[in-house]
Amino acid sequence: MPLTQLNLGSELGVEILHHRWYALVLYQLTEDPTEFMDLRQSIRGISTFNLFTTLHKLEDWDLVDAFEDDNYHYQLTSNGAMFHRILHDFESWGNHELTNNLAI
Repeated sequence: MPLTQLNLGSELGVEILHHRWYALVLYQLTEDPTEFMDLRQSIRGISTFNLFTTLHKLEDWDLVDAFEDDNYHYQLTSNGAMFHRILHDFESWGNHELTNNLAI
């Protein structure tokens, strides 16, 4: 039986990888709290509104937790930390492939 589409879980993962801001936010966050404006300054090109809506969507998917004290802070959930590691694995693979292709 030929495969015509990915399962829903894979579709969501690919959507996160495909959406520039989702991946960049997950890449920048850690399991330690990060203030909203610090996150905003660390991601070039994202507007405050786009960052807010991206964080909200990532919260909906249980990848990011938000809390407020004096400022808004965000951190990765355990699911977000797992996806963060996946992004780093993709980066390592890509760097490896680039190095091998440049050496040829």
